[in-house]
Amino acid sequence: MSAPAVAALLAARTAAWTAAERAALDQVVAALRPSARHLTDVLDWLDDVAVRDGVRPAAVLARPGLEAQLRARGSAPDLLKRWKEALRRERYPRLAAREDALAATVRGLGLGRAVRVQPPAALEGGVVTFTIAARSADELAEVLERLHAALAAGRIEALFALLD
Repeated sequence: MSAPAVAALLAARTAAWTAAERAALDQVVAALRPSARHLTDVLDWLDDVAVRDGVRPAAVLARPGLEAQLRARGSAPDLLKRWKEALRRERYPRLAAREDALAATVRGLGLGRAVRVQPPAALEGGVVTFTIAARSADELAEVLERLHAALAAGRIEALFALLD
């Protein structure tokens, strides 16, 4: 989408915003340089969070997690990805809390680097993928021992309980 088209999209979507709110969004757009598709996502998510929380869009943009991502270093695409992830976490706080609990539970399994535990996408479907990497039969036996111990202790059951 051309720059005039993006400007028209912004003007239409932010007509009810204050000048300060539009200026705050302009800073985000200048820093992240989102495509029209990403910009539409950002505006939708900002509106969702603002309505849910009963605040103005500028209050959402001023949240520490979002501001921190704007100050981070990296390429524009990388910054956009991380900033949108922070906004997604604002939009879906319960899902983000479950993701955090799941990550903590996986760390607590104590399986080491040889086992990668991958929860289902969007925490839907209930299927967890365990990937084992071993350099030898002895190493595989150690990994399987740790897996069995975690299973026997109920730590893996706790992982699946978070998905229900």
